[in-house]
Amino acid sequence: MNITFVYTAPRKLTEEPVFLASDANLSGVTSVSCGGKCFAASPVDGGLLAVLSADAGETLTLSAASEDCGGCTAVTDADSRTLHLSVGGNAFADYVFDPAFPKPHLGPVTDNSGNSFTRCELMHKEHPHQRSLIIAIGNVNGVDCWNERADRCGYVRNEEIYDVVSSSAYAAFSARSRWTDHDDGRLMTENTRFVVYNQTEACRMLDLRITFTADSGDVVFGPTKEAGPLGIRLRDELRADIGQGILCNSRGGIGESECWGKEAEWCDYHGAPEGIGDMGVTVFDHPSNERYPTAWHIRAYGLFAANNLYFKGAYTLKAGESITYTYRILFRRQTMSADELSARYETYLAHAAQKW
Repeated sequence: MNITFVYTAPRKLTEEPVFLASDANLSGVTSVSCGGKCFAASPVDGGLLAVLSADAGETLTLSAASEDCGGCTAVTDADSRTLHLSVGGNAFADYVFDPAFPKPHLGPVTDNSGNSFTRCELMHKEHPHQRSLIIAIGNVNGVDCWNERADRCGYVRNEEIYDVVSSSAYAAFSARSRWTDHDDGRLMTENTRFVVYNQTEACRMLDLRITFTADSGDVVFGPTKEAGPLGIRLRDELRADIGQGILCNSRGGIGESECWGKEAEWCDYHGAPEGIGDMGVTVFDHPSNERYPTAWHIRAYGLFAANNLYFKGAYTLKAGESITYTYRILFRRQTMSADELSARYETYLAHAAQKW
């Protein structure tokens, strides 16, 4: 296989997904190598996705190869209405789209030892609707698709799992869901792409592209506190009120009082649960998102959500139009300073998932 790529790292890279453009036939490529180092790689539209590590300014001459680098898998269990994501043979997260729940959720999200970053007790009495990672909004044309009151809640029903990928460098899938009122009256359609990469548990990334389409008339997202569209509920040991959690953001804010309702390019929740050690969850907002940078509905009790609606006002999606929200989430088992997180954020902006 005589295909090479030359890439100069603009900043330090540590297991970062990078797109390498090429019009060559890349069928069968599972890795790229340089100077005795081997990196997981997978063909994507217009080139190769490689998970690279390099020093700032280092030039890598990468040779395409078919070496086994482990990989990532996305496998659907139709009976349980669950899609299982794994990285390097270790469970990472389950996407549960069972209609027994009013909306799908991703979780629990775990490290290689099965320690969960998120709370996913399915019948929890306190905020039971906050299951691990959700896509939800509390006011869609007046319908509550965040809370789950039995007599009035809206529903998010999966219609299709599609474009499922298992490969050396990444695993991905897309989920199409219809949002309805309590009587099954259609509100809009959601298509979300989930992508996880072949990285160690030191810092594992999940990319999300959430697209809402107003295919049943105008959609008004009301100015509600119960909204994301992205919402994450952290494990109790990472809570700031009763656990070890610390909240911070890209603008230097620390704690709920300095992060809740504040604009920031990224927000972070980290701690060191007893018997487990350092854990952290960071969410990167993307400049393409409406009214960037987002405000954050991040609470000491463990809720972590990106929410412009409550803090910046309602948003109307006209009939036939679509809007896309793009985020990257870091699930990490190491401490990272604000400077390190900001450097990762800059790399994200340069290589946000577009072709996979």
